Parts: sequence; C-alpha cells; structure tokens
Amino acid sequence: MDHKALCHLAARGFAVAATRLGAPATQYRPTTPASPCATPHARVMAAFNNDRAFGFAGPALWDVPFVFALLDTADVRAGDIVTCGAETYFIARAEPFRPPLCVLCNAVVTLSTTMAVAADVAAPGGYATSGDVSAQTAVATFWPALIRPGSGAGVPGPVQPGGIHTGGYEMFLPAIPTLSVQPAMWVDDGAGSRYTIGGARASPWGVRCQLGRQQV
Repeated sequence: MDHKALCHLAARGFAVAATRLGAPATQYRPTTPASPCATPHARVMAAFNNDRAFGFAGPALWDVPFVFALLDTADVRAGDIVTCGAETYFIARAEPFRPPLCVLCNAVVTLSTTMAVAADVAAPGGYATSGDVSAQTAVATFWPALIRPGSGAGVPGPVQPGGIHTGGYEMFLPAIPTLSVQPAMWVDDGAGSRYTIGGARASPWGVRCQLGRQQV
C-alpha cells in the first residue's frame, strides 16, 4: 500500500467532515518561548469531541478534558495550538489515520526562573526564594495550559501551628521550543495564582508538571 497516499486520503476525509460539522478555528505552531499564539499558522475548520467516533453525545467531562479533533490532518503536529470560539486546545498526539488527541486548556501561564548569583550570600546557592518576584526572569510567556487538582508537590517553607497545607496540582502544556521545563521554576496563571514546579517530565505528548500552589 502507498502509505503517503493513504495519509492524504484520510486527511482529506477528516477535512470534508470538519467542513460539514465544524466551526472556524485558528491553528498556531509555536517557534519561540514567547507568545506562542501571536502569529497564526493556518485557518481551519474544526470540531472537538470526547468520543473518537465523533458521536457528539456530550461535552468534555469536568475532570477529563482530553478530546479528539476533527480537522484536516495534512499539516498537524504535536504541540500545535488550536483556538475555536472561546476555547483553546493543544495537540498532544498526532498519528496517521487517526484524529489528533487534544488537551482542552483552562489557563494561560507564564514560566519564570532565576539565575545563580555566586555573591548572593543571602540565598544559598545563589537562587532567590519563590516569593522574591524581583529576582525572577520570565522564560516562557502566555502559554495555554491545563491546570487541575492532582498529584502535586509540596512547597518548602516554615510550618506554622494550625497551618493548612495547599492541595496538589498538575499541569499539562505543549513542549516549549528551546526550553526545558525544570523543577523549581514558577508558574503564574494570570488569574492571581502562582505555583512552584516540583517535578516535570517531557514526552511526545507535551510536558506534565507537578505543582505546589504558593500561599503567599
């Protein structure tokens, strides 16, 4: 069989179905860590559903925001971002003959870190604390992400009698070009919440992080 021809036929079939069932959407392909949705890559028709058979029997579930995309797959890669109406998705997996797997995002995050300063004897190792915002440098800005309660990471700090420990969180986001997401980086969701990354693992699906929410 001609694998390339089969991929083309499948992509064309998805495109025809999306034209009939979908809505206008914008596809982005990030190339830098800053503002991944600044420049559109393509205008497409797309529909999203939590059932890969696209029965459209119900919306994405509250705690399972992983859906399948119906769109022209001729030029779709893992890490692409698609906006459709008020919703934003990133492509987590794109394989031949199959609808791409997407993550429905609920936040736009900025990642920041600090640089080591050997002369800074006030901060052992030369790193600022999580609350020292003045010493932090943004390394990735305005990235769509999914943040939800999950297996998170504790944030070091003084323990006060009767103190309430923060819940754990997890974050999913697309792979960020030229940037390796590392523990001890900080995440600002733009809505008043800040998190410390306790663990991060990159994969072909994107990046999955354990987060601890900062209380102060």
